[in-house]
Amino acid sequence: MSPTTPKIAIVGAGPVGLTFAAILHRNGIKSTIFERESSATVRAQGGTLDIHAETGQQALIAAGLLSEFWKVSRPEGEATRIVKRDGTVLLDENENQSPQPEDQSTAGQEEAQQEARGRPEIDRRDLKDLLIAALPKETIRWGKGIASATPVPGSTQWILNFLGQSADENQKDKEAGPYDLVLGADGAWSKIRPLLTDVRPLYSGVTALDVWISPENLAERPDVARFIGGGSCMMMDEDRFASFQRHSDGSARCYACVRTRRTLGGEPPLARELLQLSEEEVKSLPGGEVDWKDEKVRERFLDTQFAGWTKEFRNAVLAMTEQPLLRPLYMLPVGHRWEGRPGVSLLGDAAHVMTPFAGVGVNVGMVDAKELAEGIVEYVRGDRKGGEELAKVLRKYEEGMFERSAKDAEFTFKMMELEFQKDGCEKMRDIMTGVQPPA
Repeated sequence: MSPTTPKIAIVGAGPVGLTFAAILHRNGIKSTIFERESSATVRAQGGTLDIHAETGQQALIAAGLLSEFWKVSRPEGEATRIVKRDGTVLLDENENQSPQPEDQSTAGQEEAQQEARGRPEIDRRDLKDLLIAALPKETIRWGKGIASATPVPGSTQWILNFLGQSADENQKDKEAGPYDLVLGADGAWSKIRPLLTDVRPLYSGVTALDVWISPENLAERPDVARFIGGGSCMMMDEDRFASFQRHSDGSARCYACVRTRRTLGGEPPLARELLQLSEEEVKSLPGGEVDWKDEKVRERFLDTQFAGWTKEFRNAVLAMTEQPLLRPLYMLPVGHRWEGRPGVSLLGDAAHVMTPFAGVGVNVGMVDAKELAEGIVEYVRGDRKGGEELAKVLRKYEEGMFERSAKDAEFTFKMMELEFQKDGCEKMRDIMTGVQPPA
């Protein structure tokens, strides 16, 4: 450790790890991000995120990026439709959308861009690009994944163990460390979490069919575009939930969710179980695997799991032919904690992965990034230094994070329960219109 600044390794270049690094960088503190993927665009980067004024936007303010955020965010993406399974529209916020005045003064625009407000949408890809652009190029080590970390005997430092490297190669790799802080922002299946706890994410009881439609194909399907609206469209029924989202590039996505059990844990169902395939049908599958790119397979899924739902829903899902994936949803137990260890901690989904049914996950993680980064900045600028003092910074952050994230995890679990009820659409409408407080 230098006399003033700890050497920091961040595992994972998702929105949370990037936010943490950006706040440190703004305060003159260097960090290194290690990311398994070879680039920011190597795979589809997830759907759209709503960034809340009181949480995620505060982290962007700390990173000095709120003005840039407003340039690429989509306030119109907040518009939500709530549609029952029979096609009855209970809420359509697209009807209340008013265009922003175009004759605002430059000064007025700049003032507005500095203000946290609302819950505007931003594509996950766009948020990552925004954060990456704020960092020095050498901050992120693309294509360099972490398998684990090893404590340095007699110290509070850690050595990184890289994926695909032998012990000898790792020992010769100067980027292996030692580091004063190793921070896992590497998602639900974190490689850093096992250093702190044996607890692993549990199957939530919900599995989603995740499908996309390209901008070109959506442009040829105005019926699907109208059904989704300018932002998102939600449908709810007993043990069923569907969410459609529009993206900034003109594409759209659907999560058609099935609640397969009402208890946590256990193994998620196999695709052939969801499709209710007979033994003979299973034997006839090419290679024994379900091919979700096959339109007949997706039709079978809708027939078995969403029978009786409105034709508009069915048409919209079947129009989405790209990147089909069966996605079991996982969560850590509500209120999960661990005993702290000097020099290592977790942020975001690595610390408290939740299901997406309350839309708070990335916001909770960005607050993690803000609070821990600000604690490190205070440490660097203070007079007391050393591994023990740095461990106090981590512990203070973790205690606050445990309390804060437990509330969000409980809220998310309650929202999941609500959204898979027979009258979930009515309850969600009442929450969004202020008739009923959130769960």
